[in-house]
Amino acid sequence: MMLEINLAPGSRKGARKSAGFALPSGLASIGSNIRDPWLLGSAASVVAAVAVVGILFTGQSARAGELETRLESALRDSTRYAKVLDARHRLTAERDSVHRQLQIIRTIDDNRYNWAHILDEISRALPAYTWLTIIEQTSKTPLPPGTDSVAQAAATPSSAAAKKKDTAVVTPDTVTVHPPLTFRVIGQTVDIQALTMFMRQLESSPFVQSVSLTKSEIVIVEGKDVTQFELTAAYEVPPAGVVQTSPLVVPVR
Repeated sequence: MMLEINLAPGSRKGARKSAGFALPSGLASIGSNIRDPWLLGSAASVVAAVAVVGILFTGQSARAGELETRLESALRDSTRYAKVLDARHRLTAERDSVHRQLQIIRTIDDNRYNWAHILDEISRALPAYTWLTIIEQTSKTPLPPGTDSVAQAAATPSSAAAKKKDTAVVTPDTVTVHPPLTFRVIGQTVDIQALTMFMRQLESSPFVQSVSLTKSEIVIVEGKDVTQFELTAAYEVPPAGVVQTSPLVVPVR
C-alpha cells in the first residue's frame, strides 16, 4: 500500500477547477484591459453619444416631416389667399374709379353756374350812371376734371421739361372741387360815389369776395369827363342754403 502526501496544498484543487473551463488568451487579455476605469468611461461616453445622436436624428426627422406638411398646407393657403387678394384689389380699383367719376360729375355740376352767378351779382350791384366795358377772368383756366396732367405736360413741354424728357415724372391726377376763380371788371361812371356804392354792393354778395380798386382815372368820353375804373375780385363759394336746387323729374311713358 502506497500513500501519497501533497506537500503543496490547494494545487490539486486549483488544477481541478482549471480543468473545467479556460478563457482564450486574447479574451483574457481584453478582460484584463477592461478593468481600466478610463477605458470603461470612454466606452460609456461613446455609447451615450451614439444613443443621443440616434434620439436627435429621430426627433429631427419627425420635426422635418411635420414642417414639410405645414409648408405644403401654407403653400395651398397662400395660393388661395392670393386669388382672394387679387379679387379684392380689382374690386377696390373699380370702387375708386366709380368714386372718382362721381366726384368729377359733382365738380362739373357745382361749377357750371359760377359765371352765371357772378354776372347776375354784378348786374344787381351796378348803380345808375355806371356802365361796364370789360369783364374777364384773370385766374388760370383749370384743366377739365379728369384730364391727365402728365399728358398735358407732354403736350406743352417747358424748357425744364425738355431737359428732362427722358425722365418720366408722374403727378397725381387730382380733382379740385372748387378751383380758384378771379376776374376783373373795367367800367366807367360819372359819379365817384356810384363807384363806392358799386364796390360795397358787390362785396356784400355771397358769390363775390376780395373786391378791390386797382386803377381809377379821369377820361373824356364824348366831350365829358368820366371816371374810368378797374376792379379785381374773386368768386366765393356761397354758404349752404343760398343756392336752392330741385331734382329734375322727367316723365317716362
